[in-house]
Amino acid sequence: MPKAKKMKARGGAHPSAKKAGGENRYFSRAVGKAIQMLELLSRGGEPMSLVELSRQTELTKSSALRLLQTLETLHYIRRDADGRYLPSHENSAVITTQFVNALATAAREPMRRLNMEFGETVSLAMRFINHIEVVHVLESPNLIRMTNIPGRILPPHASSMGKVITAWQDAETRKRLLQSYGLVRYNENTIVDEHAIEAEYELIRTRGYSTDAEESTLGGACFGMAIFSAPGKVDAAISLSMPLSRMSTEEARQQRIIQALKDVAEEISRKLMQPGSADEKPALNSR
Repeated sequence: MPKAKKMKARGGAHPSAKKAGGENRYFSRAVGKAIQMLELLSRGGEPMSLVELSRQTELTKSSALRLLQTLETLHYIRRDADGRYLPSHENSAVITTQFVNALATAAREPMRRLNMEFGETVSLAMRFINHIEVVHVLESPNLIRMTNIPGRILPPHASSMGKVITAWQDAETRKRLLQSYGLVRYNENTIVDEHAIEAEYELIRTRGYSTDAEESTLGGACFGMAIFSAPGKVDAAISLSMPLSRMSTEEARQQRIIQALKDVAEEISRKLMQPGSADEKPALNSR
């Protein structure tokens, strides 16, 4: 019985598919079914077999296989060791949109609290295919403050969120992110040596957080913390940034900032790992 109930929750046609197909003579049934497959795979959180997908989409196995092989060739989906299908982490617009929505919902309240507690700018960033992008910002109420802009592309080697997200990727993804952006030198504090940045990533993984000590902007300080969407999987981060003039040299205050960021990141991570989190409504505008 539990299995049958779960299958029912994951299935069902796209809510507008029948309506669109009936009213629009240009509607492509194949495209509609392919999108439905992507949504089933991203929503369920578990690999699905050919038989299961053909049943859920009401397609014959041969028709379902043709669509699945097309999606796999284009790297929207992949297969596990048992031949079951699951979303590809490399290229899926459906997965990205759902993750942005889930991340926004999970982060909204924790970001607000962090912003109120410290009175400094709080930012949220996410990894896309070959870059890391700011998706939401809560500005500091202070006249003199560090600012950020949604849509800004972050350097993977010279920003707290860029570094902490990149640090948790596999070697191939780290290399791609660095090559896509380039080891741009912003000032004398920027790490531009490949061996040095790999050592920095190792330090970040060991201690659990990242810093931007005037590496991208002179006069600014920033702490970043990874957000996990699954054990060992990091595609987002949160940061607290401030002018260096308000960055206390007291170790106790710095540790309070780091602990507060850790608590918030863990809270967001727990929400993202809850079943059904990807189905939440969007709370922030990521563009």
